[in-house]
Amino acid sequence: MVESKNTKSSNLLNRKWVLIALLCGLPFFVLFVYLGAPGRGRAALIAVGVVVLTARACWDLKEYTWFWVTLSITVAFQASLVLLVPWTSKSYPGITLLPVGVADYAIVWGSIKLVEKVARK
Repeated sequence: MVESKNTKSSNLLNRKWVLIALLCGLPFFVLFVYLGAPGRGRAALIAVGVVVLTARACWDLKEYTWFWVTLSITVAFQASLVLLVPWTSKSYPGITLLPVGVADYAIVWGSIKLVEKVARK
């Protein structure tokens, strides 16, 4: 039964969910651009997209309270980074921002998997 969950969760991320993640982050980007901080908007767009994609990748853990607590803590941490770090308004091509998104995804996914490992013991 565990094997079926692992193969099922590998198919959870597809183009549809990438589009959903971008659409979830778009209002934050527009808000920050309207407020005159496009750098923060770009950081918020990446952060929201990463949280949505990570939650979807770990969706088989949705029935556990610790999953939602961990996700909430990572969201609070990312929100504080978006608001407190001075982000530049310089325009970057998407490929330049890809390592930032991948590192962010690895941190959020790793924290969820670390808490899962501790909770299962």
